[in-house]
Amino acid sequence: MVDKTLSSSRGFSLRAKLLSLLIGLVVATLAVAGMTLWYVYATQDIFQHMEKSDISALLSAQGLEKELMAQQGLTTYYSLDHNEQWLVRLDKHNKQFEALLSKARDTNYLDEGRTILNSIDSDYLRYIHSRNEVVDLYKKNLNKEGVKLHRQIRTRFQSIYDLCEQYKQLHQKRIRLAAVNYKEQAKVLTVLSLVAVPLSALLAVWIGFILIKRILDPIYRLSRLEEKEMPDLLSGEMGALSERMQTLIDDVENAYDMLQHSRDQVEQSEKMATVGKLAAGMAHSIRNPLTSVKMRLFSLERSLDLDIIQKEDFDVISEEIRHLDTIIRNFLEFSRPPKLRPQVVSPSELVDSTLNLLSHRLESCGVVVTVCRKEKLPIVNADPEQFKEALMNLILNSCESMVDGGKISITEDSMTIAPYGKMATITVADNGPGIPASFKDDIFKPFYSTKEEGTGLGLSISNRIMIEHGGWLHLKDSESQGTSFVMALPLKEASTWLRS
Repeated sequence: MVDKTLSSSRGFSLRAKLLSLLIGLVVATLAVAGMTLWYVYATQDIFQHMEKSDISALLSAQGLEKELMAQQGLTTYYSLDHNEQWLVRLDKHNKQFEALLSKARDTNYLDEGRTILNSIDSDYLRYIHSRNEVVDLYKKNLNKEGVKLHRQIRTRFQSIYDLCEQYKQLHQKRIRLAAVNYKEQAKVLTVLSLVAVPLSALLAVWIGFILIKRILDPIYRLSRLEEKEMPDLLSGEMGALSERMQTLIDDVENAYDMLQHSRDQVEQSEKMATVGKLAAGMAHSIRNPLTSVKMRLFSLERSLDLDIIQKEDFDVISEEIRHLDTIIRNFLEFSRPPKLRPQVVSPSELVDSTLNLLSHRLESCGVVVTVCRKEKLPIVNADPEQFKEALMNLILNSCESMVDGGKISITEDSMTIAPYGKMATITVADNGPGIPASFKDDIFKPFYSTKEEGTGLGLSISNRIMIEHGGWLHLKDSESQGTSFVMALPLKEASTWLRS
């Protein structure tokens, strides 16, 4: 049953399902974690690059524009009042412009930016040279020449300003591109997260469902097996476990029942042993005086001259004493079974010997015995006396059951009976009234008899003798007309045990 349950779930076992789901969940979780780390790293890289290059370059460009515009008009103001403070401020902004230009070179990483900065540098040098010439003309009070040259360099000033603006727009464009790149990466991460998170949630729910339905619920139901019947919906490993648990519980219950039954039998045996010892002692005490009475009656029978009525009374007394002696002898034999003295003998010889001993009894009962024998049975290890006693009990029971005489058939045979091997069988059948079906289960029990004067020990003793010989005694058939008993003995080569 267990193997069947396991084979039904083979290929998709609970172990395989759980491992697959756990691997899927771990992969999905690692994928989400990996994408998150990649996104964080990429975002940091974008912002660091923007901060280090593009934003610095943009600030430098804005500074260049500011410093350049700060120089605008100072030369004109100097030409009007020749105040040296205008030249000092002009020199200050000039130095700041050159410092910002140097910083812009350090932060620039674009070829196009480098070209623009080179143009700004060269144009600004020429502009400064021309502006210094204008200032010198103004210092020499050559205002007419100074104004003329001053007007010529204004165009160059505007060109430098345009280059600074171009440089600023270049890095503004780079910042916009970085922002677009960041948005694209964020969009990819969002899409992957939208896929990975529901997938992880689905796998987690699936694992939880399997844990509850396939493991926790079955374990809970297994824990309540004592209260409920075996659950029928379990399958796979839990089904096999349930089957084994149920089998174990059944075994424990059976073992408990057997132990309880054995305990009852032991208690009953102890009681029977006590009663048997007491009864055996009483029987032994009764048998000795009864033997003396029997011997005295035998002496009186030979010495007295009895009439017919006295003779009948004397025969009744003798028969009753013989009956009492038989009862006591059977009881003592049952309470203290004699030890087997096995000999090598053929059961056919024992059958013939038993029939010779009972010939007068059979004749007086009007019973005809027929022996069916193809050939003499093979030899066995048997106690001749006890085997004859067992057979004699069967024959006498048949005689007593057939009040007006009848027929007894004894059939000898040898055969192989699994797993006992080769056996010799003797079937004793009569044409008497048979044994009622309600008595069949009790006929081998001690002190059980359907006859008013029976001791109930004959069949029990015969059964015990056959079992001690390694064989058995069975009631083969008992119809309304006739009863058949089968005595089986292992042949010598198949005999493995005899009670010594």
